[in-house]
Amino acid sequence: MPPPGIVGGSFIEKKEQNMAAETSGEATYGTSLTKAEPYGTEQIPDVERHGSPRSQFTLWFAANMVLAVMVSGFFSAQFGLSVIQGLTAVATGTLCGVLVMGLLAGIGSKLGVPQQVQGRGPMGFYGNYLPITLLTIVSAIGWTAVNTVFAVIALQVLVDINFALAAALMFAVQAVFAVWGHNVVHVVNKVATVVLTVLFLVISVLSLREADFTLASNPDAGSYMGPVAGWITFAGFFFAYVMTWTPFASDFSRYLPRRTPHSKVVLYTAGGSFLALTWLGSIGVLVSSFAGELDAIPALAQLTGSWAPVAMITVVLSTIPVSAMNLYGGALSLLTLKVPVSRIVAVVIVAVVSLGMTLLMQDDPYGGFYNFLSVLAYLVVPFSTVLLLDYYLRMRKPAVDSSVELYNTGRRFEWGFFAWIGGCLVSMLFWDTELLVGPFAELSRSVGDLGFLAGILGAGILYMLMYKMPVPTGLLRTRKAARQQAEADAAAEADVAGEADSDVDAAKPATETKPATELEG
Repeated sequence: MPPPGIVGGSFIEKKEQNMAAETSGEATYGTSLTKAEPYGTEQIPDVERHGSPRSQFTLWFAANMVLAVMVSGFFSAQFGLSVIQGLTAVATGTLCGVLVMGLLAGIGSKLGVPQQVQGRGPMGFYGNYLPITLLTIVSAIGWTAVNTVFAVIALQVLVDINFALAAALMFAVQAVFAVWGHNVVHVVNKVATVVLTVLFLVISVLSLREADFTLASNPDAGSYMGPVAGWITFAGFFFAYVMTWTPFASDFSRYLPRRTPHSKVVLYTAGGSFLALTWLGSIGVLVSSFAGELDAIPALAQLTGSWAPVAMITVVLSTIPVSAMNLYGGALSLLTLKVPVSRIVAVVIVAVVSLGMTLLMQDDPYGGFYNFLSVLAYLVVPFSTVLLLDYYLRMRKPAVDSSVELYNTGRRFEWGFFAWIGGCLVSMLFWDTELLVGPFAELSRSVGDLGFLAGILGAGILYMLMYKMPVPTGLLRTRKAARQQAEADAAAEADVAGEADSDVDAAKPATETKPATELEG
């Protein structure tokens, strides 16, 4: 069993706890709702595995039922898209993203580790530090801040309360659920699925009074790029939104039993995410001609009229489950970086930093929203591409516990790290953002945002070219780690060959397998 992460207590204490769970055959955590989750970045023992893939549906449905999704739909009119163009862009961008999300979530049930730890496979133990810092810690802090800003502004519509005080109260509630951990977060999201479905149904019915079903393509729109380029770029909004979740995809599926069918995890994860995102994104598209020029909360208030208090309560409540998940994932990310704190302390650290970011963003939550989302997603896409390729091409080999290598500090840097860097650099060539305008930005303006596709192709091609190459010892890998990896690869090849021979023997006719009997007859 690989060494556990620091999750409250010493390495030895946690290792003994996990070994005790394995040898006794009894779970120390299981399905309990009264115990704080004891595990962090270590592999979840089989005896602790529980749950059904159906739980992934309610988890990701509730996580994506937030105002930020509806706000993304408001941009449709700004790109001059027709109703049909806007709706199909939402559905297509979302579908592409949730399929990646589902595939990564399914890996969690096989390896039993968080997505952040799985990144050590293709990136290397220390090579994984940079993407984890940028893509999971920054993502967790940023998205929690964005959603909390909207929630506090909505709360201020209902009651006269100081912004900082309201934000602190919101973070206190969110952090409690994140501290209690995996099982409680799943239960909260199941309850939130029912509550938010009812509340957003009310908002949807009220909002549709302002819907323009006849909205046609508008070349005079402020951000008009043409019907194709605008469609591709707008679809990229929703693809980007989902992809920023992918570095956390297996955090809440790693407790599922190891034999859980991968296809079912994909189906329920993608299904819950797709339904929530297309629902709220489509409502945003339908009211975009009315709401596109307004800030998010005032737009929602005008859409719902006298029912605005209900809408504001919905925004506040919807922030709790998604932010608890972000704080939980951010804490696991800190532990993946070997920050010497418990999981509970890590949650507190992420919450405090995110609270500070929330206070900084309170005056401009809407203007910086897209820039934050797009730049982060450009870097996430090559990372998730490498993770998927590495699992299906290398880590899914039989007879080898692939998770062991994830705790091998001698695997300092692997080829996936350089493939990710290369994918990011190729993507940057097509960026057209306030942060960076790439040399091919004009092509993205005329054809549509090509940054995501470029990142996928760049990282994918580089990884395919490099992953079988021997990793040099020294700076990238210690000699001991190189020897261990070679032994593991040899064992995998031998096992594959053995299975192939067994399949051939099993397929032979009976007359070929018993020549001696025939002669004796």
